[in-house]
Amino acid sequence: MSKKSPTQAVAASITIMALATAGTALADGYRNPPPTAEGIGKSGVNAVFVDDASAISYNPANLAFQDSGSLVVDVTLARTENSYTNPFNPAGTVDSNDEWVPLPNLYVGLPVGEGVAVGLGITTPFGQGIDWNPTDLYNPSAPASIYQAEIMLLNFNPTIAVRLGDNLALGLGADIFYSELEFNALTGLGGPPAGTANVEADGMGYGGNVGITWQIDGRQRAVLTYRSEVKLDYEGDLRTIGAPLANSSFGLGVTYPNMVSAGYGIELTDAIRVEANVEWLEWSSTKTQIADLGVNGPLLLPQNWDDTFTFGVGGDWQLDEHWVVRAGYAFIETPIPDETITPLLPDADRHALSLGLGYAVGGHALDVAYTFSIYDDRTSPITGSAPGTYEIDSDLLGLTYSYSF
Repeated sequence: MSKKSPTQAVAASITIMALATAGTALADGYRNPPPTAEGIGKSGVNAVFVDDASAISYNPANLAFQDSGSLVVDVTLARTENSYTNPFNPAGTVDSNDEWVPLPNLYVGLPVGEGVAVGLGITTPFGQGIDWNPTDLYNPSAPASIYQAEIMLLNFNPTIAVRLGDNLALGLGADIFYSELEFNALTGLGGPPAGTANVEADGMGYGGNVGITWQIDGRQRAVLTYRSEVKLDYEGDLRTIGAPLANSSFGLGVTYPNMVSAGYGIELTDAIRVEANVEWLEWSSTKTQIADLGVNGPLLLPQNWDDTFTFGVGGDWQLDEHWVVRAGYAFIETPIPDETITPLLPDADRHALSLGLGYAVGGHALDVAYTFSIYDDRTSPITGSAPGTYEIDSDLLGLTYSYSF
């Protein structure tokens, strides 16, 4: 086996940590929160009765039931506070320096014929990042120690939906991902930091999605949705400062998971609707990733993530012709086992409790929602990738404007 050069060792160290880094707002692997305040107010349980252009993300089939066009503009504000206690670090407990992160989403939908509608969503379904003090995670026994990481991802999602009779609708869409990543690290072996390393890369990937809505009767619906995995090959550069390291190319393959969900909803009264949802995510596609370090060929990197289920219930209460109140609960599993959790993605099982409020008049609507999450504390064993204890707190606020025309 050939010996790694210093640059390759740094690249390998950065890559291994980078694979566990993509988002922290809701601790759901590297998935972002629901893309509208309506969805946030119902803890993401919004596939059955969604009735505007944001159906493109929740359940594209529902576009076919809409008899008017709509525009939806959303910004989700997310912030996570992470604490990490490493038993081998004399500094003890360290805290991340994360600020509020805006996650914008935009939708437009339009009927184009009887029972046929088209739409486009531009969304941020995955991404974000994390930021620690540069020396908090420094490990003198590793070639490189990442302290800041960020992944930005946009999904361009054109959609068409068709009514298949009075009670059935089908929606089809394409997922076109464009993503950029950046990592910053300290380098050095056996002593204080000797240099820095920076990675910048981007990539594109393609997938698809489908949704089916069955109007069981005048008050009940059942839905089924599928969103395919998307594989991105990031390509860019590794830049280092500090001899004897040199710049090199950098490549990283990341798979965003297959997702399948099923939901049921019922209108209990003319003013109260309730729906439930179960969702399966194939995070096991992240068990092994492939990195291209620019020297000596590809590197296989085990992550050992697990498939997960998410369970939720949500509802809304139409107080009068203008005001609506929403609430929801969801249990969200983490795909990351104790052995491979790191401070760069301090993921944990969580219970999400949400409230939302909406006001509509003359085709215009404003919605606001907030999610409070209760996270399980995590402990990684001595044999883990980053042993120690993890504590997570987060705030999630959704603000949405929509217009029907």
